[in-house]
Amino acid sequence: MSLVLVDGHYYAYRSFYAIAQLTNSRGEPTNAAFGFTSALLRMAEDLKPVRGAVIFDGGVPQERLETHPEYKANRKETPEALEKQIPLLYEVAQALGWKTVSVEGEEADDVIASYCRVADGASCIVATNDKDLMVLAARGVKIYQPKSEGFELLGPAEVETKWGVPPDKVPELLALTGDASDNFPGIPGVGPKTAAKWIAEFQTAEGVLAAADRIKPERFRPILKESADIVRRNRKMVELRTALPLPIPLAQLHLAPDPEKQVELFRRLEFKRFTREAEARLAARKPKQTDLFS
Repeated sequence: MSLVLVDGHYYAYRSFYAIAQLTNSRGEPTNAAFGFTSALLRMAEDLKPVRGAVIFDGGVPQERLETHPEYKANRKETPEALEKQIPLLYEVAQALGWKTVSVEGEEADDVIASYCRVADGASCIVATNDKDLMVLAARGVKIYQPKSEGFELLGPAEVETKWGVPPDKVPELLALTGDASDNFPGIPGVGPKTAAKWIAEFQTAEGVLAAADRIKPERFRPILKESADIVRRNRKMVELRTALPLPIPLAQLHLAPDPEKQVELFRRLEFKRFTREAEARLAARKPKQTDLFS
């Protein structure tokens, strides 16, 4: 029985920017809600999950802020048009049967990792493009990524092809390169290819630091020594927290679509195609009346 965990933050932004402008007759923005609906319906069709949840960020852990106070400080404020639609994304997910989960003061990545730890990794699929979560493929988790035609599930081999290192080494890679999107820099001048080559030889970021006097190209030797504190900080930053308390137990994540709620919601949002599809699902669910005199 597959469990699908959706990175709500990623799909909210992906949906918002995939459709430039869309409003209802009242002038309310609906582009993110439309894209989000489409994405969840496609996942259900592609993966046919038995259990599922959409995980949203609940904040940033104090532990990471203490390690690096500038963590994610470079991120712009959520666009107002998207901010207004966040409650709608919760409604969409719930109407389509997905549980919605957010843990106060915790990032979605860590909540997802905690669910994967509790579940059998081989039954978990994570819908995301977040490189921090690629490490989960080392535990049997598959990473769902849609394509123009069909979709793909990334396992260890696919992650290694994409990142140049096995999934369990992705945190080591990020320790060396940093992550600009989360506002923590890596070793100056070191990109993924160089970092992957070092990790292949020395296994871990700490192993690379220990081999600073032997690193090639030689020009990086002094830079690496000067960056030791940054590398160790980064390695701590990218470590997933996998023992968070889960507000909804795994056993309660069964998908339970509600066509009646879908019809009401999609009519309100003025999503004509989704409304027709929901009406068809509702009609199929209602028991047929029997003619007592036949």
